[in-house]
Amino acid sequence: MKQVFAQIILVIVLTALAFGQSAETLPSFEAADIHVSPKSLNPQTAGGFLRGGRYQFRNATMVDLISTAHGVETERVLGGPSWLETDRFDIIAKTPASATNDTAKLMLRSLLADRFKLVIHNEDKPVTVYALTLGKGKHQLKEGSGPIGCQPVPQNPQPGEIPYQVVSCHNITMKIFADLLRQAAPAYIDNTVVDLTGLEGAWDFDIKWTGRGNLAAAGSSGITIFDAVEKQLGLKLELQKRSSSTIVVDRVNQSQPIIRQAWRKSCPLCAWSLKWRI
Repeated sequence: MKQVFAQIILVIVLTALAFGQSAETLPSFEAADIHVSPKSLNPQTAGGFLRGGRYQFRNATMVDLISTAHGVETERVLGGPSWLETDRFDIIAKTPASATNDTAKLMLRSLLADRFKLVIHNEDKPVTVYALTLGKGKHQLKEGSGPIGCQPVPQNPQPGEIPYQVVSCHNITMKIFADLLRQAAPAYIDNTVVDLTGLEGAWDFDIKWTGRGNLAAAGSSGITIFDAVEKQLGLKLELQKRSSSTIVVDRVNQSQPIIRQAWRKSCPLCAWSLKWRI
């Protein structure tokens, strides 16, 4: 009987150890100030990166903060109350000298869990994405060579002529191109672009399109990014529903009382003058 009891105790101990080892231990900012952003008619999110031991994020919604902390696109943050996409916050935080942008993201996760009591889980769900695929004919890409990168090509339009947006890419994989498309044409593309071309290796190509705001003025000479991808590259860019890993918000608090935290290392005597709040 004693032997059986001892075995049960051993199982309980090992189980506890296993759970303890699986629990995520995240680094934390040395100090952090979070407060509601000033009201603005056209708020612009800025920051979200580390510079000189200081981490700043301005006019960030909770969706912005979660997507940055976990390295996913904002459309993959699902669930939670409606204010996650409307209320905006400013964050100013101090990091150890050895911190990198990657560790700052982990610190941001810890901060959200601590201050907003954020609880999330990962779940595969259907998500709307732009799929980059092969067209019906042969693609018009050339085998890559030279330095890697995409560069805008300056235009000198004639008076009254609507300029194109022109980008020249060299030695670029289709996965990188898919990532760049959303950055290059955000007025057209408001969802993640996924490379489904199946093309291996790197490629050279030029692409030009009319900015969405100038499309009506350009008339028949205008070309959307979607038509440009199809006619100039022999590829297709279209909306699809695909199963994807998402972050689902289970619980989050909209506000917390004054946060009492000070710059512990750099100014331990300044604590009385600091008010950390949301």
